[in-house]
Amino acid sequence: MMFVCLSREEPVSGEEVIVETSQGELLGATSTTADGTHYFTFRGVPYAKPPVGPLRFKSPQEAEPWKGQRDARQFATRCLQEDGGSEDCLYLNIFTPQLGPNSNLPVMVWFHWGAFAFGSADLDPGHLMDLGVMVAEENSSDLVTVVNKVCINEFAAPSTRILEGFLSLEGTDVPGNAGLKDQVAALRWINKNINQFGGDADRVTLFGCSAGGSSVHFHILSPLSTGLFHRGISQSGTATDPWAYIEQSQSYAFRLGRNLGLQTEDPQELLDLLRNVPADELEAAVVKLLKPDEKTRYYIFPFLPSLEYSSRTEEPFLAQHPDYIEHHGNFNKVPYITGVNKMEGKFSIVSDPTNNDVSQLSYWETINSDLERVVPVDLGLEKGSPESLQVANKVKEFYFGDREISLETKEQWIELQSDILFNVKTQFTVRQFANRSNSTYNYHFTYNNSAHTQEMDYLFYQDKVVGESSRDANIANYIGTLWANFAKTGVPLFQGGVKWEPVSKSRLYYLKIDDKLSLEEELEKERIDFWLDIYNSYQKSGLTFSPVTGRLDGEL
Repeated sequence: MMFVCLSREEPVSGEEVIVETSQGELLGATSTTADGTHYFTFRGVPYAKPPVGPLRFKSPQEAEPWKGQRDARQFATRCLQEDGGSEDCLYLNIFTPQLGPNSNLPVMVWFHWGAFAFGSADLDPGHLMDLGVMVAEENSSDLVTVVNKVCINEFAAPSTRILEGFLSLEGTDVPGNAGLKDQVAALRWINKNINQFGGDADRVTLFGCSAGGSSVHFHILSPLSTGLFHRGISQSGTATDPWAYIEQSQSYAFRLGRNLGLQTEDPQELLDLLRNVPADELEAAVVKLLKPDEKTRYYIFPFLPSLEYSSRTEEPFLAQHPDYIEHHGNFNKVPYITGVNKMEGKFSIVSDPTNNDVSQLSYWETINSDLERVVPVDLGLEKGSPESLQVANKVKEFYFGDREISLETKEQWIELQSDILFNVKTQFTVRQFANRSNSTYNYHFTYNNSAHTQEMDYLFYQDKVVGESSRDANIANYIGTLWANFAKTGVPLFQGGVKWEPVSKSRLYYLKIDDKLSLEEELEKERIDFWLDIYNSYQKSGLTFSPVTGRLDGEL
């Protein structure tokens, strides 16, 4: 879905409005925020054909034109996931305080969080519009920008497939990464149509949180996205995080088939059968696919972005390992912001996939009885191997010393989970980009010891900000203004504040975002250096990381 901030003129509440797109006319509406800001809304705008029937699992197809006016006053259904949704979900939502093709406002496209397994872009943009922010959402995307109650940005985001977006079968018309290609299709739609809503197609900024942040990074690495965007922001997620990428998932596709009673070893036959399974049955089977010990490694399910099988009919979104692409510098060198929150791993003690009650001794006994759950899956080590056991023991000693992993050492457990799942690979990417770009910015969001995704409370306001003089409002002003100025110019500026310097080969700067902004160096240096040594010593890819600049050597 897509929100778009388009001008300084305000619509009159209750009006209907018509905009012409490449597919036909859209009938939108107007709305008013609680603080009295008026804006136009266009909801449920299709950017691709519904991926149903023979199009299930396939790469997106361009949306059909329509005759007459299309009613765009209601949200479309979110994409299919465990608690509902629909396969027919490839739509944009657009919200804008003004219309007009000559506004040339910067565009922000938001990809939402959800581990490539759940979530939607159902965020209310009203708070942002009160602050002059433009937001664009897909069913898996949203956007934001704030500058002194003046609307300066346009935002857009596409709804993309979750369950059915990452099946990959060799020798079929489903090579993989359809969900990421949905986002490419949405970006192409934006490139073609956004000027009708006042946006500048030459100033498109992607941003997202968690899986959305990983999506942004994937687009930076993909040749399919070249020229469709011009800056990127990854909040708490990169393409190289161990939960965001899998080498191949075809074996899980066959397991899924067997669980559904489909007995075949032929990829094409499996695909034909899966296309005829009712959508709700397919979703229910996927949710139950992983075994408990596998959930400790994948967390949700294993249909993720991956290397694609060769196809005669389409170009791949991802033809090489993300680390390999970064190593060789074969990525879109656009201005880039990436960072993490202080306590990313806090969610691991409230949403563990195998046991939710951390106050029970059994929870911690389970962890201590299976220390190899702390071995990142992307090291490529076989569980039970001498190398895997060595890594597990080194990790235990580094974070806990001679203490047990328990409720009393939960802070160390949170640090460990933060590092494994988010911090380490984000900092590896920062070091890689420092060698290839002079416009990469790193941040650490430490306000109130924020956990995973909690920075969104301030970016989107939600229920956090209680008044313009509150601490929360101050933080919202920081992050909103930095993000907005980055979308405008490619440089994250905050007037009267510290200058946010980009990283370089010799100086790994990062902006600490708290009650005050401060420029620091070498985020969590001791912990990152520990993991640099682990990856250099044990990763099976053949790549090595320099402890000084994070430079990769060797080949995959």
